[in-house]
Amino acid sequence: MPMNKKVLFITSHKLDDNNGGSNASKGFARCFASIFNDLSLIFHEIERTEPYIPANVRLFPMHDDRMKIRKLFDMYRGVLNYVHCYVKEHLKTHQYDIVVIDHSFTGAGLCKYIKSTGAKLITIHHNVERDYLRDNSKERPLSYRYPLVYYSKKAERDCLQYSDVNLTVTKKDAETFRSWYPNPHLHNWGIFEYQSIPEKTFEAKEKSLTFVVTGSLCFVQSLQPIMDFIQRYWPIVLQAYPQARLLVAGRNPSKQLQEACSSVKSISIIPNPTDIATIVQQGNYYVCPIYAGSGLKLRIWDGLKQGLPIICHRVSTAGYEGIMEKGCLFAYNDETTFSTSLRQMVTADLSPEKVYRAYKDTFSVETGIERLHDILIQENII
Repeated sequence: MPMNKKVLFITSHKLDDNNGGSNASKGFARCFASIFNDLSLIFHEIERTEPYIPANVRLFPMHDDRMKIRKLFDMYRGVLNYVHCYVKEHLKTHQYDIVVIDHSFTGAGLCKYIKSTGAKLITIHHNVERDYLRDNSKERPLSYRYPLVYYSKKAERDCLQYSDVNLTVTKKDAETFRSWYPNPHLHNWGIFEYQSIPEKTFEAKEKSLTFVVTGSLCFVQSLQPIMDFIQRYWPIVLQAYPQARLLVAGRNPSKQLQEACSSVKSISIIPNPTDIATIVQQGNYYVCPIYAGSGLKLRIWDGLKQGLPIICHRVSTAGYEGIMEKGCLFAYNDETTFSTSLRQMVTADLSPEKVYRAYKDTFSVETGIERLHDILIQENII
């Protein structure tokens, strides 16, 4: 039964973007909206909200019209985004029982202020900022990188220390945080779809050996592991299965990656596909070679949604332990383990329906609501 407490959900993600962080935030917001019937949402202004936000949510869109020089100046003051300014003004005239910070980055400079209003504070940690910034901030100018790294890490520490409940998306992230702060109010929640996952049947297709890699193909954390896979692991596939093909599809592939793919006859690259699902449907197996970062690698959903068995680097298994236990995901961390997992996956008797069912049971919004409800009861929030 929906609870009557007044709740404010704050996100810095653009909810109409189709990327991991934004899609996760939509799922998180829907879970809270299903439990609390008086939910307000502070978010970046977008053209249409209906596809992403439940109708029962009270909307407070914000628009950041600061000039670039002002944004840089604010960064050195610890104001990492416009959310900081908007929330402080909003809380002067609105009172809440619970405030939810979606991603610790969003909570920069806000934790103490929110607590001073008497509200319970919940933070959703999308990842471990230390790891994310290590892998993704090097390409930014030093003048921007220094305050970004410093204040992002501080925001994460503040959220961990001041929140009444901290939620993580993987067990690994929770264990990392516990090693820093022995916090009993830390829970592994997970990530979930923002819409109900329908039942699905799959048409029979010819058995082949087509592997698929998807994702943003311009970030260092994504680019280097894919390059590494092509150079170190794809030859192992071809040695075992000479007729194998590899499809690489995603956003803004670098020139380096395009050249690497075009130099191997068995590899095709599809830049900026309009519908990633139609590409994945052509495959029989999905590959996630990402070996850096934290959080949950949402690109693996591309394969699971199409009923494809997954082979991925050990780092990318975080959050997918249940999928692995059901025999739908195979892990590796070097050439030897890759060869073993490859053989196990190709010879496994896995139907698309079994893989899809594992995905639905693990990542449905209904599962997210149930887990969140249990956590909030355990923490005496509801």
